[in-house]
Amino acid sequence: MRVFIDANLLIYLNTISDYRNRLAYETFYLDLLVNNKAYTDVLVLDELLWVSWRRYNVPYYITIDFINKVVKPYANILPLGEEEYEEATNLIKEYSIKPSDAFHVAVMKTHNIPNIASEDKEFDKVEGIKRLWL
Repeated sequence: MRVFIDANLLIYLNTISDYRNRLAYETFYLDLLVNNKAYTDVLVLDELLWVSWRRYNVPYYITIDFINKVVKPYANILPLGEEEYEEATNLIKEYSIKPSDAFHVAVMKTHNIPNIASEDKEFDKVEGIKRLWL
């Protein structure tokens, strides 16, 4: 199975330091990696860097290290281009979803990825996308 990893899961893994609170996210992430082919996109990495710093005061260099050690070895990082832009604008019009979510879905559709690991219920609106969460 193919699964797209959304920013919220990576943000939790990067910012939660208490082991008891972090365990469920780690277990979920490891299960996804063991049982699926994982993907994400550069927009997720942008959000991971920004939110980790802005909301949780995690320095950029720590998040970059996290990406290099915990994301890049296990998930394919997909690009965004004109094709994804065209698809995203159609998704925004059809489903009234946030632009960043529309870009993620566009990447998923371009690469035939039907599942997304995300706590964001907005993805439930999009036909053909199955949201996975804890």
